[in-house]
Amino acid sequence: MKVAKSQAVLLGFFLLAAVVIFCCGDIARASVRAATFAEPGIGAAERAGEIASDGAHEFRALWVLRNTLVSREHIDRMLRQAERAGFNVLFVQVRGRGDAFYLSSIEPRAEALTDSTFDPLSYLIGEAHKYRFGVHVWLNTFLVWSAPWQPRNGSHVMMAHPDWVAVLADGRSLADLSRDEIEATGIEGVFLAPGNPDVREHIRGVVRELVTSYKVDGVHLDYIRYPDMNVSYDVGTRTDFMRRYGIDPLQIANGSRSVTGLLGASGLEDLRVLWNKWRVSSVDALVDSLSSDLKAIDPDVKLSAAVIADPGSAIARHAQDWPGWLKSGVLDFAVPMCYSASTRFVENQVRGISNLVGCDKFFPGIAIYNQSPGRVVEKVRVLRNMGVKGFSMFCYDPDSPRGFVFSELSNTVFAGGRSSWP
Repeated sequence: MKVAKSQAVLLGFFLLAAVVIFCCGDIARASVRAATFAEPGIGAAERAGEIASDGAHEFRALWVLRNTLVSREHIDRMLRQAERAGFNVLFVQVRGRGDAFYLSSIEPRAEALTDSTFDPLSYLIGEAHKYRFGVHVWLNTFLVWSAPWQPRNGSHVMMAHPDWVAVLADGRSLADLSRDEIEATGIEGVFLAPGNPDVREHIRGVVRELVTSYKVDGVHLDYIRYPDMNVSYDVGTRTDFMRRYGIDPLQIANGSRSVTGLLGASGLEDLRVLWNKWRVSSVDALVDSLSSDLKAIDPDVKLSAAVIADPGSAIARHAQDWPGWLKSGVLDFAVPMCYSASTRFVENQVRGISNLVGCDKFFPGIAIYNQSPGRVVEKVRVLRNMGVKGFSMFCYDPDSPRGFVFSELSNTVFAGGRSSWP
């Protein structure tokens, strides 16, 4: 159907005005340049001069994988090991793939839990508080499945709400792809669509249920992002964007001739900027809502997130503006995943992050699965001397015990004692 010239002009002015309004006040963003460097020589940390810590005010967290929660024995073993190592905070994975390692009326019970009478989260909290651990429930937020088979429980969100699953620009839902096809895209699994308001409300309900049912010390968000910027074309997301700006995002993605003819190449590029910023705002909206919910339910519960260590990549490739969350105060602290085995690389990552947000609002995440205990200790020493106030170690896995790493930590950088945090 032909559009009258006057209507086309009005639509053009409307769209360009929307771009200008949305883009004003944009937070300045800086990316962290972290090229790979040679490792510092032996003794570099000692030459820097180690700052001692008695553990009284240092954040020492341990990510605890969900397979720890399958039995009391696994939980007890983890608590003993974490206490001996000198940790004071546990990020406990209670929602791994759209399921619940706790009692829930919203999410299906995790298939790995074979004892129907066992509430692993309740047991863990009770025992962990005896050791003076802070317990933060760790949720995989938008990622809800990664197994090569479909969820067995029909109430799983992926089965009950297939329209909530993220969709590629070619119209394929992630739920319809084989595991090989998903891996070919570089995506970790099946994600729900962050731009869909119903998805965000569902996740808010999950968090509210957890915080009202259990005495937790914090909520720790993982996969709080888009899988990538090519996955955001489900009907719910497109409808919400069209309702606000009067254009289908698919027309922007495909470079629609009608849009190009109306606005020109520069106008189309402005719309792409608008579409990208709107997707960032959709993730922001969930974090904002969760922060408000927690303050209303229990202001003492901390909100944190595991985030992509390079802020520029986090925002541009995954719509994850975690520096903005820290600056606005909706996030209490962030845990950038600085998993490189290279101490020099991690040091540069952390320096860039510190320059951007300061040292008080983030605790670097250090991998313990890809490097020697000596390298882990070296990173703690180097980063502590940079002014970092704490760390999180990835991870505790009962199927891959790394007791030698924990022993090394307790004998060196975590040897000065421990207390609860904060």
